[in-house]
Amino acid sequence: MTGTTEDATTPRRGRRNDPRLDTALINAAVEVLNETGYAAFTTTAVARRAGASTASLYRRWPSKQALAGAVARHIALNELSGIDTGSLEGDVRELLARKQRILDSGAGPALLSLMGQAAHDPALRRILHEDVYLAARERLEALIALAARRGELDADIDSGRISVLALVLVGTALARSVFLPVHEATTEPAGDTSADLAETELQLLLGALRGSGDNP
Repeated sequence: MTGTTEDATTPRRGRRNDPRLDTALINAAVEVLNETGYAAFTTTAVARRAGASTASLYRRWPSKQALAGAVARHIALNELSGIDTGSLEGDVRELLARKQRILDSGAGPALLSLMGQAAHDPALRRILHEDVYLAARERLEALIALAARRGELDADIDSGRISVLALVLVGTALARSVFLPVHEATTEPAGDTSADLAETELQLLLGALRGSGDNP
């Protein structure tokens, strides 16, 4: 991803980084975020958890915001790339399944902690705009382009509509974590199971995409 945060999130030039240490630091950052939340998240704790020096961490990411952005980018790129099931519905369903997989994984609480804290930290907000929101938006654009080539979508989808759909895609994850207690996702009250919510989200997104030629 490129943008206004490139200088903050790109590892500093110098000797070549060891990719094994990169991975160890990212994994350690996820663990520390899960345990402490972003407010108490420190680069010192991450370096200690990874068995590395703070100097080696700062060679890669010069601030805790930059490290947090690297965590978000790692999660998004690992899970949201390379979707092509052969149909628009299949692609959107797979995108939602991967989003849920992120939330259900060990990285889920870490990502939600970053998203929740971003409102209070302008630097973190800029980084997450690049590494979460724009990642989701670019995935939607890629799926739309595939569907257009297959002839599944007749009309062009305007940029504003794609932006809103990307916000829906990201925002439902945060809203569900805040407003739905865990037991509501694991028990099955009528109309309120995780499967029901995921299917409703799928149909809303598909309806918005397929109805893109209509006036809003």
